[in-house]
Amino acid sequence: MTGGPTRAWLGPYLLLAVLWGCSFLFIATALRTFAPTQVAFGRIAVGFVLLAVVLAVRRERLRIPWARVGDLVIVATVMTAAPFVLFALAEQRVSSVLAGLVNATTPLFTALFVGLLLPQERPDRVQLLGLAIGFGGIAVLLGVWRPGEIDAVGGLMLVGATVCYGFGTAWSRRRLTGTGLSSIQLPAVQLAIGSALLAPFALTTPLTAPVAPVPALALLALGLGGTGLAFVLYWRVLELAGATVTASVTYVIPLVSTTLGVAVLHEGLHWYEPVGGAVVLAGVALTQWGAARRRPQTSGQVSAGAR
Repeated sequence: MTGGPTRAWLGPYLLLAVLWGCSFLFIATALRTFAPTQVAFGRIAVGFVLLAVVLAVRRERLRIPWARVGDLVIVATVMTAAPFVLFALAEQRVSSVLAGLVNATTPLFTALFVGLLLPQERPDRVQLLGLAIGFGGIAVLLGVWRPGEIDAVGGLMLVGATVCYGFGTAWSRRRLTGTGLSSIQLPAVQLAIGSALLAPFALTTPLTAPVAPVPALALLALGLGGTGLAFVLYWRVLELAGATVTASVTYVIPLVSTTLGVAVLHEGLHWYEPVGGAVVLAGVALTQWGAARRRPQTSGQVSAGAR
């Protein structure tokens, strides 16, 4: 890793990895009381409130460029509303362990969409090899040779969520660069729009069970930590250590989510899930290494999508 003094960024970096890694545990726990749309809406709304407080403390005035409202809606949809609902729906069918491992494929789809939407950054041979390895890892991770034993719908939902993150990151780089919005304002706007998009569904959907303290606290932690605070930490690490270090959090998140899924939720772990996860991360490493060779340290392919 490269970047600023390790003591400055290591604490926020580790906390970010833990928060994003815990998100899958929090989702699984919140689903004991709340429907998937309510889990997604709750985390977005709570995260927005936290970022709004941060903006108020920093006395930042929010000026939304009207010419970019359409792009902001697109990014809010594919970076918050859609993937958050998909992850919650998927975790009704598959383990949080698998959800955390599939989440690690996000940089692969980011690289793919960056190549499609930003022609000047089309993948080179190293990145193409990384993409091929990574997508092969997804097949291993999902156990595609066991069609009768895997939940294909749940797996597709997880992959769909990471596809959303990849497209949203690439679209943000193409259309939202130079908007004048700060590193807190932009995610705050995304969360505000995401809340508005999901509110009609969340507020008209019945609870899956009576409200209980543990699921409610899990949803609160998901919003405050895995959604709101994670944005603040993400940009802090990016500022202090650069894109390469920040992108490497991808390798730590599955360790946290897998450990929690097995130790806390007592979920099973098939041999091919960590093997597939390792293959995916090898592919991610190649794509990120290829990208790092071609652009400045401060502009690497890093996704700010909350996990």
